Amino acid sequence: MKKIIFLLIHTLIFASAPDPDLKYYQERYSLCHGTTNYQITQCLLNGSINYHNLRGDRNRYRQVSKEALREAERRGEVYRYVMRLMPQTRRYQGLKAYIDYLYSIRDIYTPPRFGGNKEEDIIRTKRVLNLLLDARLREDTEITVWFEEAILEFQRRHGLEVDGVIGPQTQRELKQPIHSIITKVKKNLELERIASPKGSEYILINIPEFKLYYYINHRPVLEMKVIVGKPHMRTPVLNRKMQYIVKNPRWYVPPSIYAKEYAHKSDGYLKRNGFTFNGQGKLYQKQGPDNALGLVKFLFPNRYNVYMHDTPAKSLFHKRVRAFSHGCIRLEKPMELLNLLGYEYDTDKNEWITLPEQIPVYVEYHTVWVDEYGIVQFRDDIYGYERKLFR
Repeated sequence: MKKIIFLLIHTLIFASAPDPDLKYYQERYSLCHGTTNYQITQCLLNGSINYHNLRGDRNRYRQVSKEALREAERRGEVYRYVMRLMPQTRRYQGLKAYIDYLYSIRDIYTPPRFGGNKEEDIIRTKRVLNLLLDARLREDTEITVWFEEAILEFQRRHGLEVDGVIGPQTQRELKQPIHSIITKVKKNLELERIASPKGSEYILINIPEFKLYYYINHRPVLEMKVIVGKPHMRTPVLNRKMQYIVKNPRWYVPPSIYAKEYAHKSDGYLKRNGFTFNGQGKLYQKQGPDNALGLVKFLFPNRYNVYMHDTPAKSLFHKRVRAFSHGCIRLEKPMELLNLLGYEYDTDKNEWITLPEQIPVYVEYHTVWVDEYGIVQFRDDIYGYERKLFR
């Protein structure tokens, strides 16, 4: 009986239609060690995410009210109660619908192999584009302008080099079997469920997308590229509130970065690049346009000492993959963000501003999501969280 309850609640949470793969249910059920409706619902709501492998907020579990669940049981409305706990956001509902769609095409999805029969690869590629993009291509061997346009769109949706060439990276994505795509979307649905932003005004940064969005009334009013942490210096996943702005900041070099990158530098190098030691022997870089933090930084206090800031290295924003920082978030358009918050860059002095209204900042990690136009986007798992976070 409990497996039936699990099946129904799991179906409600993850998709409207049942998952035909019963082995998947058995594996998921084995992770839910409880036997009561409460324990099973609690387990399913919070998924199978292993937070110990996450750099960032680990206390993200959603609590189920025992009293409310008991009342739902008494009324025979357990599934309706669980439904109310689910996010009603467009992104979440869009991913659920997409999983349903992927199941509906599973039996006819035959991706190209590449490296074998070239004509068969073209036909299979067209079939994949038709199914994933609704491209409506004739499934033959003819290379048309519509085929080339569909390849460009596929590359855009996967964050690839948009050149129309079916090179190694594009082949890798086109070759993905349907079960791998479904698994990837399901993992992101779990992340979306526990991380949906609250409120009508907030900043959302998606690490694998290398993008920032400022939302007002649930609509993006500002969008920009960002640079995030290297894979071994990961930008943390967290939710905090922006409290301060600093114009013309100094950069105090963290001890770990000093030991690795600056301890061996000559005095001449440090002087040429604006570095000096303060009275406590701490290395800092003087304010100015060549400062590593640029002309402004935005603080949302957290234990990782990560923040958003300007950068003099503007050329890096032209890169497709932008994981170059020590963990902080470098902004493509810092002055536009400053202006949107109601301030001007009007001084060459160091100035701290305390925001009268704190702005929620969500730093998230989604390799699949539904964008503002209802299009499902895919990106590379740059930190390996798809493997590390899910048991």
